[in-house]
Amino acid sequence: MNNETTDPTGDQMSLFQRLRNTMFPIKPTDGMPVKILKESGFYLFAVMIALVTLTLGGAIMFVL
Repeated sequence: MNNETTDPTGDQMSLFQRLRNTMFPIKPTDGMPVKILKESGFYLFAVMIALVTLTLGGAIMFVL
């Protein structure tokens, strides 16, 4: 019934790896500086999202 094809390598990847590949896909033709920038950009984005979430959660807890 489901017409979607499943990727066997995609099933073994964690959620964190799938998000990284979706946001900043690393191509085999990318040079080492580009790979490093894409990796660091994703981790900086993840840290920023975590900090914003913690700040909003703390503000909500302070109000309650």
